[in-house]
Amino acid sequence: MTTGRFTLTGLAILATALGLGAPGCGDSATPCTDCPAMEGRYRMAFGDAGVPAECLNLGVDLPRNRPLDVTRSADRLIGNLEGVGLLGNISAEGSFSMAGTGPGQDGGRMDTLSLAGRYTSPEGDGGTARLDGTFTGNFSRSGVEPPQRCSFVTPFSATRE
Repeated sequence: MTTGRFTLTGLAILATALGLGAPGCGDSATPCTDCPAMEGRYRMAFGDAGVPAECLNLGVDLPRNRPLDVTRSADRLIGNLEGVGLLGNISAEGSFSMAGTGPGQDGGRMDTLSLAGRYTSPEGDGGTARLDGTFTGNFSRSGVEPPQRCSFVTPFSATRE
């Protein structure tokens, strides 16, 4: 007979699927004991990339040479870019993703940012840690008719200070 309640097995499967089980690196189910040390302050670089015209109309620009601050606890990442809080994970192999939503720099815009890519640790003494990946930005301003929106995806790199 079904009572509509979760069984302990069902609850455990749901918790694992939602990432609420034991903390681990990436897709691993075992606790992370040696996750890459991605924490630090990075300077964002975008090469020759630009933003679409509709984003310029919203006052959006790439956070070129702006700081990305990252803290880490096991595989959990907490970051901040342009005042937008980011949450994410890193795998034992260095793959990472972080995303978050917050008010834009001008206060009247809502920014949703995500970063996904690979962390490369410093190689030997004097080496510099770096991030390489994809930056996705979705921006909107409500309260105007019609509401303004834009989005774009572009490659990025960042070096740790």
